[in-house]
Amino acid sequence: MLRGLIGGLLVLLMLGCGTRQPVLYPNQYLTSVGDEVAQQDIDDCFKRAEEAGARGDLAAELALRTGKTAVVGGAAGAVAGAISGSVGQGSLIGAATGGTVALVSGLFEAREPDPLVMRFVEQCLFEKGYQVLGWR
Repeated sequence: MLRGLIGGLLVLLMLGCGTRQPVLYPNQYLTSVGDEVAQQDIDDCFKRAEEAGARGDLAAELALRTGKTAVVGGAAGAVAGAISGSVGQGSLIGAATGGTVALVSGLFEAREPDPLVMRFVEQCLFEKGYQVLGWR
């Protein structure tokens, strides 16, 4: 059962890893350079944002949130277990459930770039000649 849970979490992790990308207005500059060069410029702007320290540590945030929720879930499970007669089992179930919920929800939230990163990338692309319409 544990292997199935871990496998399912890995699949969700892979699905949740793709970050949103800026959508570019097809202005004269984009038309002249083409999609391949535009994607290279987008990647460059993300790299520059990271080098400038604009990116938060998503993995650390996710680990901290998962740990906190597992502790809260464990405490709630212990209370439920005390009522039903099995404190230890209840706390384990609560911790596992709370941690799993936090991890899975965090994976889906991780797709959204930090607002500072988004603004940095938009400014970087503007300076290169692009116009960002939004993010997808």
